[in-house]
Amino acid sequence: MKALNLKNLIVTGLALAAFTLTPAARATGVEVFLVGGSASQNVIYDRATNLFAGGSFTVTGGGSSAIAQFTGTSLNPAISGYGTITLDINLNNGAIDGLDALVSHKANADDTNYTTGVSSPQVPTFVDSATSPEAVGVSSSGFTTLPTYVVPLVYVKNTNSIDTASITNLTQRQAWSLENSTLQAAFFGSTSPTSNNYVYFVGRNKEAAVRTEIDLNIYNTQTINSYYTNALGQPVLDGSADPGLNSGGAVANTVIALTNSIGTVAVQNIKKGIAALSYEGVPYSVTNVINGSYPLWGYENYYYVTTGTGTPTGPQLAVINAFYQSVTNAAFESTNANFVGNFIPNPSLEVYRNADGGQIFPSGNNFQ
Repeated sequence: MKALNLKNLIVTGLALAAFTLTPAARATGVEVFLVGGSASQNVIYDRATNLFAGGSFTVTGGGSSAIAQFTGTSLNPAISGYGTITLDINLNNGAIDGLDALVSHKANADDTNYTTGVSSPQVPTFVDSATSPEAVGVSSSGFTTLPTYVVPLVYVKNTNSIDTASITNLTQRQAWSLENSTLQAAFFGSTSPTSNNYVYFVGRNKEAAVRTEIDLNIYNTQTINSYYTNALGQPVLDGSADPGLNSGGAVANTVIALTNSIGTVAVQNIKKGIAALSYEGVPYSVTNVINGSYPLWGYENYYYVTTGTGTPTGPQLAVINAFYQSVTNAAFESTNANFVGNFIPNPSLEVYRNADGGQIFPSGNNFQ
């Protein structure tokens, strides 16, 4: 998706967010299914709670789980007349999996719908993704795109490792080599006496937007060499057809367990025991994303089918737009702890990209 079109998309999105139906046309209940990546999990759960503010609701799952169901009533006037609202969320399969399910209108076998109480196939109503459809060979011509914010990505290391203690930066060539081969710590800048030990890469699988955006930024088109740990805490090369872990939380926990390792996560997944590395000499910061000096980031968008099979009903569209308006609310994006420092509002950017992982250009604040 081209960033130059986002101004019109934002206007369209805000117009949709104001969409309501007359009370006489409203149904007695509505269910919406959101699928996406775990990079925005905390924001999505926070805004799901906000969707029901003032009403009564229950939550199944959620928390550290990437699967949740929010069910209840809302006082939001745009959706309050629909009775019981059910918001199913599955962030366990990845954004790319969600886009594929949306375009093919298929119910992926491991998309959990808590309504049935068991794991049950369900087709997504809308998808949250930091990867544009075109970047993974999917046409966006049949989608409505709602731009939300920028998702920054980082390489992280274990802070308790002697071998990686002096590794503070990765160049593009080092990042590419890290993902495609097992190299000694000295290659990455370690000055430790044990820098002849290997550094292991812990990455995401192909269903993750984090994987896609990182690969596009470092120009990697090969299958990665990703590791996980066995019961003894030893590194094990993932020999599956799609190597890599299925969530940012899993990557963070594996980097903590496997001390001589470096992984890739969204900034929101940084936790005690891991720290972000600079990339090409530039540390991650909100300012460095805004001014274009830090390049590891992607545009997060919501997608839903515009016409034909899979198009949201009127009540479903009202819920999607109420949720979208809550996510892009300026007060939320400037004050909420789940957002500030972890994501960047689109209007703040002083740069733009025409394609995922593409060249960064100065824009004079292209989003306004």
